[in-house]
Amino acid sequence: MNKAAFPIIALFIGIFIQLVLMTAVSAAGEPAMPLLTLLLMTEFGVIVSAVGVFIGGKLLLTTGFDYKLALPTLGCVALVIMLGLEGIELWDYINRID
Repeated sequence: MNKAAFPIIALFIGIFIQLVLMTAVSAAGEPAMPLLTLLLMTEFGVIVSAVGVFIGGKLLLTTGFDYKLALPTLGCVALVIMLGLEGIELWDYINRID
């Protein structure tokens, strides 16, 4: 597999996970899926997106700046932040449950 394709693949995986997480929480704030599943999804999304950032950043530094590589890498950075915050919010939700 071409290493330059991994940030794009990681971006699409992260977007898919974020969309699933957004639809998995009802309007009342109750999760429609088991909490452990949601936590594992956020962790997997953060890890895949972080690897996409690492590989994309490494390729940008070694081969030079390229928009086809920089945009997916920046998208992966945004997904790492969004999915990380989503995971923290899930942990806060778990801690509030009696």
